Amino acid sequence: MVLPSVPSVLAETIYPDTLATPSVRPGIAPAMRPARKSVGLALSGGGANGMAQIGVLKAFEEEGIEVDMIAGTSIGAIIGGLYSAGYSPLELEELALRLPWEQLLSLNDDPPRQNFFLEQQRVRDRATIAIRFDDLKLKLPRSLSSAQKLTRTLDLLFLNAPYHPRRSFDDLPVRFRAVTTDLVSGNRVTLKEGSLSEAIRASSTVPVLFEPVEIGEKRLADGGLVANLAVDELEKAGMEYRIAVDTRGSMYTVADDIDIPWKAADQAITILIELQYPEQLKKADVVITPDVKQNTALDFSDVEGLIEAGYRSGKTLARSILNGIQLPASGRTSLEGCTRSLKVSGIEAGQYPALAEAGTIINNARYAEEALNALLETGWFTAVYAETNESEKNITFSATAPPLFERVDVYGPNEGPDQAQIDECFAPLLGSWYTTSEGNAALERLVRLYRESGLSLVDIENVRVENRTLIINMSDGRPGELIIAQNRNITRSNPIQRELEFDPDETLKREDVERSIDNLSGTGAFNRVSMGVQAAGADSSGRLPILVRLDEKPASVLRIGLRYDQIYKAQALFDFRNENLMGTTNSLGGWAKISEHDNRANLEYYIPRIGSTSLTFMTRLFYEQLNRDLRIPLFSKQFFTHYEDMYQRYHTERYGLSSSFGIQIGRNGQFLLDLILQNVSTRTDIAVPRFRDHETSMAEIGAEFTLDNRDSSILPSEGRYTHFKYSLAPALFNEEMFWKFSAEHEENLSFNDETAGQVGVMVGLSEPGTPFSELFFAGGFESTWSHAFAGLKENDLVGHNILLGKASIRYSPDFDLIFPSSFMLRYNMGKVWEESFSLGELIYGIGADLTWKTPAGPARFGTGKSFTFDKDTGTGKGSGIRFAESVFYFSLGHEF
Repeated sequence: MVLPSVPSVLAETIYPDTLATPSVRPGIAPAMRPARKSVGLALSGGGANGMAQIGVLKAFEEEGIEVDMIAGTSIGAIIGGLYSAGYSPLELEELALRLPWEQLLSLNDDPPRQNFFLEQQRVRDRATIAIRFDDLKLKLPRSLSSAQKLTRTLDLLFLNAPYHPRRSFDDLPVRFRAVTTDLVSGNRVTLKEGSLSEAIRASSTVPVLFEPVEIGEKRLADGGLVANLAVDELEKAGMEYRIAVDTRGSMYTVADDIDIPWKAADQAITILIELQYPEQLKKADVVITPDVKQNTALDFSDVEGLIEAGYRSGKTLARSILNGIQLPASGRTSLEGCTRSLKVSGIEAGQYPALAEAGTIINNARYAEEALNALLETGWFTAVYAETNESEKNITFSATAPPLFERVDVYGPNEGPDQAQIDECFAPLLGSWYTTSEGNAALERLVRLYRESGLSLVDIENVRVENRTLIINMSDGRPGELIIAQNRNITRSNPIQRELEFDPDETLKREDVERSIDNLSGTGAFNRVSMGVQAAGADSSGRLPILVRLDEKPASVLRIGLRYDQIYKAQALFDFRNENLMGTTNSLGGWAKISEHDNRANLEYYIPRIGSTSLTFMTRLFYEQLNRDLRIPLFSKQFFTHYEDMYQRYHTERYGLSSSFGIQIGRNGQFLLDLILQNVSTRTDIAVPRFRDHETSMAEIGAEFTLDNRDSSILPSEGRYTHFKYSLAPALFNEEMFWKFSAEHEENLSFNDETAGQVGVMVGLSEPGTPFSELFFAGGFESTWSHAFAGLKENDLVGHNILLGKASIRYSPDFDLIFPSSFMLRYNMGKVWEESFSLGELIYGIGADLTWKTPAGPARFGTGKSFTFDKDTGTGKGSGIRFAESVFYFSLGHEF
């Protein structure tokens, strides 16, 4: 800092004691900071109990306790890292109350279904378990979860933080250390550089439950194994006053409470923690222990209460801490008998609101150093010093006020906040005097406006006041070098680069990074995708490098599905494929379904994206053998009478080749052109006039559009499914020309966390000459071969033309009935017809289902009843409702 020159005629110039650590926070003008002890804060692990640490920080901020360094372990690393990167205690409290902690820490962290392309969705929808192979050797998972949900959340939070480290975590407003354990050596590894979000995730990774973070040869996990409360890290860094916050909580004391693996892991870590504490607590000047003993580490049900407990503890000890960090002045220049005066530069006489307060400080002080320190603590002055003249017994205190400004000009990316938002941000300061802390807070509010606009890397480059105008230059927010780190080096560069949504030559936007993470996760090639700023030094233009760390899956996977229902009986699916063929993310493999009545085999090759384009291609060789029952006679007016002996078994066998080429529309849509060459044969056990045995070779061409962004294929709560398809069998290549068209739409609506609804419609039309095997089928539960219709058995409706409507409402309570459960009421209407359509012949159905989400797949129990409205043809008046017999349904496992 440059201070005003001192005339040589003065006997002595006295400067205040100032804090040696420079401030990283932006300021309108450089300012001295009053001296005190450096303050270090050790934040402990403790799972949910660690939320109390937010309350401690909240109390510190209210009491004016500044923290210079944080050493965090596990949840303490998460909270401490966010605070160090500029999140305020109030923002941390809001995050703690808003984030779904149970989901973030759950073991089921598969990417959302919407992240995958449609063909990838189909492959995953039908399998119960997946087993990975590396060079045909079984590859057992290293953990129960990859922690992708937590990884993604932390990456985005730190990317959009007000501050980013440049060379190391010492560049943050609060210096930071993340304490981790290397599972290879068993040693403590304290991270102070690299990716901040990655360091914090490593510190909070519970072994066995979550996959360790690989950095070089190290496998980093929960620092609680070696130092759950790392006060000694503060000592190593030279912190003069050390505060420890202990939120370890209580152990399980009843054996039956340790009933799941993650509770056992939590208990084991807690036991290790107890052995560490005595030595660490000795190194602390103050230990804050919020009252969380009755709460367990996995109980996030009362986050608000935990924060309040920490707040009360912080408030109780705040005065003791403030007294403890005081430093005696380095000098004691007595003011006794001296004439005292004050000069404040940069103001006009009588205009500065702090003059009276400053005069009181000077007149009441016993020593010059005491007065100078008190002047700085008011925040009204950026610099102070004193000039003494012993011969004349007078002392003049000189101070500099923060510069006054009446307008603000901000130069930065066009996508940022508008002028009205900027003016509102600085409104309290325009044309008014302000303290240094008020000026700093306004600048931080400006940075937050850019973060709220989604511009994650736009920072303040420089600030100056000229001609009563505050001029602020912002960086362009472009990223620096893109660093891609892969643990297996399986995937080629192009499939990775094409999934990145941001341009390194453009301002980085948070939503683009979010989409990039989801895109890479959706390739299916990676266990975990992490993306964030790498603290390794900015490039020559000052831009920050972006680290993309990819934990790759072994490419070969065997998926197994098991299912039982009353129609097809026991069924098994085996799907084996290489999902990252030669590092291209293309897929090659096959699958087979084995059952008593439905057997299929497919060999498939799938290219989700050709090169860097959105073009896609798939080809497959297929074989299908199907045996199913069909109600006869079809479309009889006696449909709801005489059920005995009205079913006929028919058999279909087909084999052939199909190829599809088209374009991906986003992640969840596609338009395809299809070519199918196949041989189809159909026969029945008993000759029926409606059916005839036939065998034919067919060549079909067609086009189809599909959109499927549902969150689940079984019990969707949101999203829609739309499918249009037209196929033509030209006379040139077929015994008989025919065409077929179908259109289907399904809309899913979430009313609240427990209730969802669904409506849908399906229309199908075909040429009268369409072969029986290509007709439309409906009835029963949803299956590959038949559209769902409550109250009918599978294949009860068969015809060349079809119209179906459906509506349902589902309730999923927040408690489990052994397994997560859902109750559903269904309503269906529709009909099939050959030549003419009549609304009077519509069939209706109502039904109720109970579905359990079991480890083996969904278990569904349902019942339904169909009915029609009969008409008296003589009078045209309705003659009542005719009901069919009740139908019961059961299935266990995914449909495939």
